[in-house]
Amino acid sequence: MPAHGDVLYITSEPCTAENGRVEPNWYFSYSVNSLGSVTRSCYVRYNDQIWIKGPYGTESTFPMSYFGKPAVGDSGKTEQGSEVKQ
Repeated sequence: MPAHGDVLYITSEPCTAENGRVEPNWYFSYSVNSLGSVTRSCYVRYNDQIWIKGPYGTESTFPMSYFGKPAVGDSGKTEQGSEVKQ
């Protein structure tokens, strides 16, 4: 999952499995590394934790305290979703 220095974004969009089926209660997330490479994942919020399911079935958990609103960009718009830096 996200490596040290990667930025993880969580969204409110429903996540779909590789076969196209919508995963109930799971939402789309993605991480961006310092080179701009994007990795797709899905997440679910459980109590005060975010569970992230990445490629090949890898799973990670993060406390909600790691997440915050993204900073306002140069264009004056905010990114949709939240982010965590590791």
